[in-house]
Amino acid sequence: MPKLATWNLDRPEAAERREAMRAHTDRERADVWVLTEANDAFTPGHPFSHSSAAGRDGLDEREHHWVTIWSQYPLKPLETPDDKRTAAARILPDSGAPFVVYGAVLPWLGSTWREHPSAGGVAFREALSLQVADWMRIQREFPEDEFFVLGDFNQDLVHPHYYGSRANRRELESALETAGLVALTGGDRDPIRRGSAPWACIDHICARRDSKWRTAPATRWPDLPAPERWISDHFGLSVTFSLA
Repeated sequence: MPKLATWNLDRPEAAERREAMRAHTDRERADVWVLTEANDAFTPGHPFSHSSAAGRDGLDEREHHWVTIWSQYPLKPLETPDDKRTAAARILPDSGAPFVVYGAVLPWLGSTWREHPSAGGVAFREALSLQVADWMRIQREFPEDEFFVLGDFNQDLVHPHYYGSRANRRELESALETAGLVALTGGDRDPIRRGSAPWACIDHICARRDSKWRTAPATRWPDLPAPERWISDHFGLSVTFSLA
């Protein structure tokens, strides 16, 4: 069964950074990657990929992507209503049932989204509302498929608080409940809080609450007290699944 992983690469323009990142992705050997703040010059080694529309706000549209999905299996891209900060694909393993992966970036504190201001969490709430409706639409379209949402949510799901806001946390918890999803990286499942406190997950891996797949505990890298900031200011996260 597959291993899914997500990592915010923080726009890896320097070759030295990309080489260090590749050492991590080679070691993790995930079957499907959701890379955020990605660059076309970096690949985890898989032959299949699907990117969100080119461009990260204010940066070179030819190279940077908010979200890129890489898979060792063939994939079929799916349309999303926010083609800048989301990407989705139906993964088609050589053996076993298809499953859907949805990659996402949600607004951080101080970030606008489309015409919505950051103040009061408006941008976060509006972007999340659009995404959760899309999560539910895709699940209706492929009701038999396992469904996963991975990416940079810019919001913790632990106590004590690390990053985000209480209001945004309530919005995110409600959205996951509405969509029938559970964060495998929240609460006492958070591998960063477990191994690198006071840091905590703001990137997440979410699965269906009624998933037929059993999950191993989420893991994080690097295995250090803090991320290797010269590579990325985010830890990477992975979850391995097996049949229940």
